[in-house]
Amino acid sequence: MNHIKACCASIARTGFGILQISEAMLEDYKKIVDGYSTISPATKASFSFANDTDGFFPFGAEYSSLEDQPDLCERFCYWPAHSSKRKAFEFTRSEFFAAVEAFEQRVSALAQELMDGVCAEFGATSLTALRAASYLQLCVYGASSGPGERQFAQDPHEDGHMLSFIKPTRDGLVLVRGSSLEPVRLLENEVAILAGSLLTELSDYAIPAAYHAVLTPRTPMTRSSLIYFVNPDPEQALTGFFRHRPIDLKSAINARHIGFGNQPLQLT
Repeated sequence: MNHIKACCASIARTGFGILQISEAMLEDYKKIVDGYSTISPATKASFSFANDTDGFFPFGAEYSSLEDQPDLCERFCYWPAHSSKRKAFEFTRSEFFAAVEAFEQRVSALAQELMDGVCAEFGATSLTALRAASYLQLCVYGASSGPGERQFAQDPHEDGHMLSFIKPTRDGLVLVRGSSLEPVRLLENEVAILAGSLLTELSDYAIPAAYHAVLTPRTPMTRSSLIYFVNPDPEQALTGFFRHRPIDLKSAINARHIGFGNQPLQLT
């Protein structure tokens, strides 16, 4: 479709693009962001798997730049690679979890199509099995006291992935261009696509990683952001787009994952 081709071309040039999502994806998204508030603290505590970076994580469990300045949000992470290990939990039969599974299935197919298009922009070999090491993350920012304490609810950073699909419930996401902060504003059926440092490395630095942040709101308010982090299959042998030198993406993926305060990846 034309909007996908245009998004691929924009990512190839600038590291940033905007993509339309289907009505079905939008409905699943609404169920996820609206349904989070109905989940009990007991369920969150029991469905938390730190070694896998899977399930629920409390406020401040991840950071973007400084370990002592964590992101001001709670998190829920869903890895299809770990889903078979969670079947015994009653929570996996909830409406919230069903919406998460449905959204992830749809966005993973969209991510594969988009990544294929980005590779085609450079005449490069497509990446296989993106879903194997990719995951969905919901960030939930509570009402804060305003920017007097911190300018950013999530400090400026670049994601350590190939691509990030980001759909927030309200404004706050900004692209950091030097000293300039450019607000990312999306229509209801749009999602922001940001290149990460892995894609910069794979493209031999032709594609810039999208440096971004989340502003602390001027007045107290809640905000959620659903993100799909796209990683390549760590077992796929890849070479740079131009130099055609082998890239050890397995080590690169893990190093970037740990760099945000997470445990080492357990995908084998």
